[in-house]
Amino acid sequence: MSKSDESRSGPSGSSKKSRLRSSFQNEILADARQKENFVENNIPHAPPLTGDEKNIIEESMKLVEDVASRAKRIAGTVNDSVEKFLYRAEGEARVWVLAVAKLDIAPVNFFTELWLLDTYAKKAENKKLAVHKVIKDLDGTRGVQYTRSVSLPGGFKDRLFESWITFEERVEADGRRTYIIAWCPLEKYKGTHHRVDGAEMLQKATTRGVYIVRELTDNTCEWTWAQQVDMKIALPARALVMYATKSLARANKLQDMFRRNGKAVDRERVEALATIMQGRRGMPPMADQAGVFERCLELLREGGEPSEKGWKNLESPSQEVEMKMKYFPSKYGERSVGTGKAVGVVDCSAEEFAAWVMDFLSNTRVRISKEFNNPARIEMRKLRRENEGSFATVKKLPSFLDNREFVFRQIWRAEEGKATVVFESIDDKVDYGVTFRKKTQGHIKGFYAIEDLPLRGGAKQCRVTLVQKIDVGGSIPTWVADKKMTTYLGVVHEAFDYFRQDNRIDAADRGELSALIVERGNEQVYSEEENAMLQRVSQKFDGSLEEGKWTKLKSPDVFVRMESVFEKGSSAGVGRAVTVVDASLEDCAAWELMKMSREAMKDHHEWGGLDRKVVELTEHSSLYYVAYDLGVASLAAREWLCARVWKKVDENSMICCYEDAEDENFPPGAGKKYARASSNAFWKYERLHEVKGIPQTRVTYSLQADLKGLIPVFIANFKITSTLAALSTMRKKFEKSVEVDASNRAVIAQKIKEKGESGGAEALAKFEALYRERTGWQRPSRSFGKVDCKLLSELVSAKTWGSNSLQIRGGLHDIAAFIWDFGSRANMEISRDVERSFEKEVGDRPRYGLQQQRQHHEEPVRDLDVEIFKQTVRRRQHVESSHVGVHRDRSFTSEMSLHVVSDGELVILLQHIEAEAEGTESKQNVSRVSSRSRVRDSISHGSDGSIEAKENVGIRLKDLGGGRTKLEFACELELGFGISLGTRLSFLQRRLEETVDLAIYFQRLVPLEAFSSEDGRVLAYDILWTANSRKKRLERMKEVVEKSSALRELCSRYSCIQLMLSAALKANLSRNRPVGSKLVCVSDKEAIQIGNNLVPSLMTEQLAESGVDQWRIQNRAVKELMEKQVWFEPMVVVLGQGIVKTAAWGLMFRVIVGAVLSVTDLASDLFVLKQFWNGGKEMLVFRNATFASLTMSMGLQVLWVLIQYRKTELRRQTREILVVLTGMKAAADAYRVAMGAEKEKNTEIDPMTEMTFTKCVETFAESLPGVIIQLSAIISAINGGGEVTTAAYMSLGVSILTTGFISATISYDFDTDPKKRAFNPEFYGYAPDNSKKRAVLFVALTLLSATQILIKASLVIVLGKCGSGYPLHYLLGDVAFYLLYKLARRDFTYWLPVYGVTGVLLSGIIRIIIKLIVDFAAIVHFRHPYELGGLFWSINMFLPLLGLVAVIASDLPKGIFSEATLELFTSYIMVLGFSLLSFLSLFLLLMNKEYRHTFFSMETGAHLTRSAFTDGEDDFEKSYLIGCNEDQWKLFIGDEVEAWVKENWTTWEGEKPDWFTDQWISNVPREMIPKKMIDKEKSSTAKVTESRRTNRISKISKVAPEGLEEREEHLDEELLVMENQQTASFDV
Repeated sequence: MSKSDESRSGPSGSSKKSRLRSSFQNEILADARQKENFVENNIPHAPPLTGDEKNIIEESMKLVEDVASRAKRIAGTVNDSVEKFLYRAEGEARVWVLAVAKLDIAPVNFFTELWLLDTYAKKAENKKLAVHKVIKDLDGTRGVQYTRSVSLPGGFKDRLFESWITFEERVEADGRRTYIIAWCPLEKYKGTHHRVDGAEMLQKATTRGVYIVRELTDNTCEWTWAQQVDMKIALPARALVMYATKSLARANKLQDMFRRNGKAVDRERVEALATIMQGRRGMPPMADQAGVFERCLELLREGGEPSEKGWKNLESPSQEVEMKMKYFPSKYGERSVGTGKAVGVVDCSAEEFAAWVMDFLSNTRVRISKEFNNPARIEMRKLRRENEGSFATVKKLPSFLDNREFVFRQIWRAEEGKATVVFESIDDKVDYGVTFRKKTQGHIKGFYAIEDLPLRGGAKQCRVTLVQKIDVGGSIPTWVADKKMTTYLGVVHEAFDYFRQDNRIDAADRGELSALIVERGNEQVYSEEENAMLQRVSQKFDGSLEEGKWTKLKSPDVFVRMESVFEKGSSAGVGRAVTVVDASLEDCAAWELMKMSREAMKDHHEWGGLDRKVVELTEHSSLYYVAYDLGVASLAAREWLCARVWKKVDENSMICCYEDAEDENFPPGAGKKYARASSNAFWKYERLHEVKGIPQTRVTYSLQADLKGLIPVFIANFKITSTLAALSTMRKKFEKSVEVDASNRAVIAQKIKEKGESGGAEALAKFEALYRERTGWQRPSRSFGKVDCKLLSELVSAKTWGSNSLQIRGGLHDIAAFIWDFGSRANMEISRDVERSFEKEVGDRPRYGLQQQRQHHEEPVRDLDVEIFKQTVRRRQHVESSHVGVHRDRSFTSEMSLHVVSDGELVILLQHIEAEAEGTESKQNVSRVSSRSRVRDSISHGSDGSIEAKENVGIRLKDLGGGRTKLEFACELELGFGISLGTRLSFLQRRLEETVDLAIYFQRLVPLEAFSSEDGRVLAYDILWTANSRKKRLERMKEVVEKSSALRELCSRYSCIQLMLSAALKANLSRNRPVGSKLVCVSDKEAIQIGNNLVPSLMTEQLAESGVDQWRIQNRAVKELMEKQVWFEPMVVVLGQGIVKTAAWGLMFRVIVGAVLSVTDLASDLFVLKQFWNGGKEMLVFRNATFASLTMSMGLQVLWVLIQYRKTELRRQTREILVVLTGMKAAADAYRVAMGAEKEKNTEIDPMTEMTFTKCVETFAESLPGVIIQLSAIISAINGGGEVTTAAYMSLGVSILTTGFISATISYDFDTDPKKRAFNPEFYGYAPDNSKKRAVLFVALTLLSATQILIKASLVIVLGKCGSGYPLHYLLGDVAFYLLYKLARRDFTYWLPVYGVTGVLLSGIIRIIIKLIVDFAAIVHFRHPYELGGLFWSINMFLPLLGLVAVIASDLPKGIFSEATLELFTSYIMVLGFSLLSFLSLFLLLMNKEYRHTFFSMETGAHLTRSAFTDGEDDFEKSYLIGCNEDQWKLFIGDEVEAWVKENWTTWEGEKPDWFTDQWISNVPREMIPKKMIDKEKSSTAKVTESRRTNRISKISKVAPEGLEEREEHLDEELLVMENQQTASFDV
């Protein structure tokens, strides 16, 4: 293996790439400036057109009409986004082409792109041309001379085109601009002709044509390209057509280059056309259009008069749209077809809706048409009018039916406040470019009547009436077609979705209702019946229920208290939820009263709602009807009918009551199979004081429900929390917690900055006493990223300890302020404490704390004391049993203090203090913040029924710079007896995880522009945190998108991101279908497909990084996203690891595959061993050889384990040895790699390289000998005339293919590793990007290796048959030549940093093993310079085949093998040779050709190591050298390396680059490290020793105070020995 295999893959190619990137960026900048100058200066000040220029422009414009009249659509382009037409006269070499495309770019910018032919981009595009020259300012005109060559295939001479080009800018009657670029042969230009070098060598050809760029909107245009080309050669017609079609592909390329988000572009077009309609209001239609209006509007008339009778209501798929159908009397000869009508309100103006209808070829509609595989959707351009369009579409029907063609015209008319669009079928013949075999003409007629409505909250709205009549024709009965009427009318709902402005409309309605409550709430007049209802419901829920009997419920929201009680005489429980909402009383009430808001209706349908209606009776009363599907097939849906009345009690309170009601308009069942249920509810709103300018309202929601029927009441009671969760939805709707907490935190952070050092040394000692290492630490059941978490629990004392260490993305003082703000909302949400309280004073002097005046539940008022940060805090927390037990809550009373240790280091302590007796005077100053009950005034200690527990917490914060802080957390808990060990550890783990939630909180605040790769990884950990199933992953994903500032902003820029990630997190098995759309153009369906593509990419790769890289390569949008956001790829890598870990096909699948391959190979060997064992003395040699190979394989694997884990504890070594002996080493390695495990401390190499070593050992010592033994037995049997069983052949085949698969896996995994490709792109990257090609290449590698195994094994066996010493002499000679070759090139020393005799022996052993493996398995990866080298590997590839041919052709086998066997060998060799060349050729053909030179490289490993430093342009590249064997570089460039290390060490210490790790530092030679850094390390060791001494003395004094002096002396001696040992080990 090479060092590149372990870490970074050799010398970097990033220097060359960075230089190219810099040059490329400069060229882009230069092009941009040239284009800007052309637009601002050249176009406005262009010379006037000459007469010749005007003539050539007019001639070119006529060319468009000429080509359009004669050209036919090119076959296969009917659904192309660029319309392409072609004409060629028989017997002529000339060809005419026409292309029309819409582009998402400003017309002047696209015109500039076409005109400027000498930009750097154009030069790069045409650099392969023999001639390419642009000569500007011809004789002072605006024209240019353009000369370029064109290559022709088939040996034809290249053609030369010399053209004269000019342009014109026109302003049309409607104010829009048109740009024209016309060209003709240079011969027509009468001025100066410039000679171009090389032109005389080419055959001249001619061309003329025109580009017309017409403005559609400010940022979109239509491009028409017409051209005639005369190649001056009699090419076959097919060749000319192919050439012309290929040339027109440039239009697609340019269209794709400037493509923007389709929905945004559609909006621009609609707005532009709507503006035109507004300018044409009142203009009558043309004469031929008036008849169309008359015929279409007749659809609603019966007998000449409009009729509203006879319309049958249809079941509309949308509640926003009403649909009907009616049969009018048909005319003679017409089929009786139903007429459909749809009426709905759309959130846009009448003109905008009409413009949307007219945009028949919008990006969205074309995309949907393609998704439904419709054969065609085009616009006909024969007659183009501003208010009319003609279109043709072919709809795909099931295979047993003909497709339906509709050809029609659409015309619009606009008037003040309304618009009309009519459409009618026409009989025009359409050029589709192909002839559809199965196509039937359909007919359509109808109109849209659109009327503006008054503005609603500033949002435009219009009422749309669609009336249409569709006859699909053919043999389909009309009644069958009419059943699809709701589908035909669905265009109104489609428009509703397109223009919907739910938030704006809801906000407007809520504002109106809120204003009504404010302005007329006290003026409402209530009837006696209403007052009686208000009194009944209020008395029931707010008066008669006894407070002391409420039972607390587990709320899904920590800020919503839920409880239940049973009313006397009723089995139905009463539920109650209470919270405080960050909104005014009126806004809260309005939000709840708006049952028909769009937000409420969306939630209603998501929760299984079937129907919902509100009938307003008065301004304050209404009937509320709702029906829900219970989600159980055997249970009928339930419906409720309630009377609702609200009343404003006074200025600061309001109530709303719901009570069961009956009404004749809502009979039970309502004609459907619904069961009537019962429900009574009560809402109470109380105004509180504002907090930071944010209004506050306490909301109480009480409910009693009975589902009736056969459903027991206890089920409704059990599900009551899900109903009460409506209050949580309200709270989250108006939540302003982040703003409130941020304001408080900023004040506290500033005071912490002003605080001086106080008690820092003592506090640090207390923290270290808590944080110190303890014997018996264990890891938690789950972990967050790289968080170092440890747990310990004593069974006897019931004490638990835990510690955490992690980095947080936030400033030191901000994090300290967050922790200190004990009563903040975020703190309560993170801790999930039932309540938190704090004292104003501690002892006799005032302390800094959260002093709250709990009048009306204001937020805390801070009284900041900079000098002293102390407060007594108390919190109560639930104890959840790890079994089925129920535990009482635990309360913790602590003194919380903050200490400044030094600049950049803080310590916060929470030390347990005994709770004072209930009722003492000090309790008068206790204030309470309760996460479940933020609405109670105060509470005394002990009144909550909780048990006092002990807690000591230490927190150390260190500023790491760059907006990052290291947090170390230590906790000691004593929950009391009666709690199981599992419960204690679970409670402690949850306490430690509060630091993780703290890190997540600050991570979510980081803005998008500040996001880094590490932030991306943490964000992925956040998504996967506590999400161990598909459902939880999706729920967590939704939460993170809502709360993470960066991800929320990214999803707002690209709406496809959330769909993409959600589809990926579902981890559904699917086919890999690459998506080529740009990021801004990805549709919802494509986003889901891109997400689904991640799973097959992960499945086909060993590493998650490689799978993600393949996903990136195959999906253009992902590639663009990763280039724009560098953190996105690391995030997806972590997500991929999580998906692999939890998905059914993922981690366990990989582990099982690894185990199956290993065990299958082992089983085949054991099977063969058994066969040999039963074969008698003849098989004794084979039996012993097989047993020896198995023993050697196990022995070498055990030896490697001892080397790899020699620095770890004995228990770890024993465990790894047992894994080897059980044959599960491959599965264990696969598990580590799939988990993304990194190099462990005290190990030699990373898991990926360890897995490769293991595979090599198995291949060398087990697989290859097994193949040789089995093949030898088969050859002996054949030569002796014996019979070979099928099982023997199958066993041999399994061994060969397994070995070939392992060999191919090694090469493939290393080459597709994105880290290696990024660091050494000159060596890694031969595998193609295409997934299908990759699969074939992998198969080719497998078969190539299998073929080589057979060749080499056959050679060894034949030599063995010729003489027992031949194989040994051959192998020794081959290996000896290889070692001499390495010695001669000074490349014998292996890269591993092992020295002396051990290093020489290890280098020799590894060289021999690798050489033998390559001889047999032909592993492509081992062409690396650290191994055989490219040229030696390639030569070595064919030596076994040549050797086998030479041996069989010699006289050695004669007399040993029979003639029949030798003839069989001859055929066998021919097959093997052909197979080897075929598989090798296939591999070379499929691989990226720029890597073929690596198979002939002469570079040595030592030179590669040194070049990493000498050629590296930055420290990252140079750092690769450290860790390689010093013998490879120290003698040559040791002085330069030492100077580099000493010069930059201080900088690295401060900046902490990613590569400057403890592992890297440990590989640096000691003499190269600056002396001051060694002294600093020794000083740090002394401090640690002194700290241990203090802690040991403290423990001794507690246990036995007597004889303390003698113990101290003994302890000093003991610690002195420890210090000397540490110092000595450091010096070594």
